[in-house]
Amino acid sequence: MSTSGFMMVSTLMHPNQHNVFDTPVWGYVLNDQHYQALDYVDYILELKANNESLKKSNFGGWHSECNLHEHGIFKELSSSLLDIAKSVASPYSEANLEFVEMWAMVNDKRSYNAHHIHEGILSGVFYLQVPQDSGRLILCNPAVRSHSHPIRNKDYPIQPERLALILFPSWLEHYVEPSNSDDERISISFNIGNK
Repeated sequence: MSTSGFMMVSTLMHPNQHNVFDTPVWGYVLNDQHYQALDYVDYILELKANNESLKKSNFGGWHSECNLHEHGIFKELSSSLLDIAKSVASPYSEANLEFVEMWAMVNDKRSYNAHHIHEGILSGVFYLQVPQDSGRLILCNPAVRSHSHPIRNKDYPIQPERLALILFPSWLEHYVEPSNSDDERISISFNIGNK
């Protein structure tokens, strides 16, 4: 099924099989952000034109400063993202959540993000502009001891789409494939943690 912004693929199971170490990942499509996303793109491209890129996990592309949640244009979006984060985290934690950081990424041709993890409790990415073949988000199988074993789950690719929001535990290793597009992929990423 693909109603939540990404496709979940079931692994065929033996009738006596139980998968005991599931990792939660949440997907949404924020259709109410359709017009605002156009403004966000313009704002981010203006930031890019006037500011050097930070160097984090990115190879190529442009990485903004990590305080976008403090910029006025993103206040409404930040509030919505925090509400969603609180709703998905509530079964796991009674923590009083807040933004740790929020940043924009602009990936052009051949740009990618190497394997990395994040700070906080929840991390996420919201896609504003997604040209075809601009690189998938790959969630890495956290069972590191299984990598050379035949019984293991493969890394999980998520094909980004415009207005999709993906949330995952901050400890979950991930990376972004190189873009093969001549157009820029633009996204906003964030970490949410305890107050």
